[in-house]
Amino acid sequence: MVHHNLSEFESIGEKYAHILYSTMKIKTVDDFERYSIEDIHNRTDIDLERIKQWKDLIDLFRVPNLGARECELLYFANINSVEELSHRQSLRIFYKLREIDEETRFIVLTFPSFAQIDDWIFFAKHMNKRIKYGLNVPLILFPMVNLDVASEFKKFNIFTVEHLLEKVDQINHLHRKVHLRKKDYKMFLEMINFIRIPGIDIKITNLLFQAGIDSLEKFKKLSPDEILSQINQISEIPANLRKELTSETIKEFQKYQEGE
Repeated sequence: MVHHNLSEFESIGEKYAHILYSTMKIKTVDDFERYSIEDIHNRTDIDLERIKQWKDLIDLFRVPNLGARECELLYFANINSVEELSHRQSLRIFYKLREIDEETRFIVLTFPSFAQIDDWIFFAKHMNKRIKYGLNVPLILFPMVNLDVASEFKKFNIFTVEHLLEKVDQINHLHRKVHLRKKDYKMFLEMINFIRIPGIDIKITNLLFQAGIDSLEKFKKLSPDEILSQINQISEIPANLRKELTSETIKEFQKYQEGE
């Protein structure tokens, strides 16, 4: 299984990688994401602004086909989030990165082409927006797909739900090959079943699963009011989701299921 060590990032380097590992056993990107910025700062005494920079880099690193060195170049080009990347133009990024590459010590073994930068922007746009219709949903948005698992999917050229559904029947024991536990893989496929319903995106799906509605069978059996009651037991619900999820919208989702 591919593990992305923090030392791959030059701005972290061996010195800080050692501190993170010796104090908190943080070695990989996925280890780092398990902790809050404040927790890492308090336990390692590393400067808070420096840790925030690493957090931004790791956020960018979630974009498929974007390497550690390229993330650092983007950061120095003031592109420090997936959202920021999604709004940029590949031509401007290319020349800005070329300029920074020539002026800084960061090493990029193979400089990205226009086509590669277009790919980054394409995935960033899909990661940044809510996709309620269609299956072009990046797998990295699913809670059980961390960067290591996403890297394993990448070996099969699987980046989105659409890619997965095209290939899932062609690859035996896919969950083993991408190192997903059987339980997590089952949940993953069940979440994808919700994503198939027009109007339901990954945020709504996550909310339903948090409310214990973790299968279409449960979703179909419960009344809209019962579903809302379970959702309302969650302490923190984004205001936009609370506004979207009404009895009427849930009825529409359930109608689609009944017609399948």
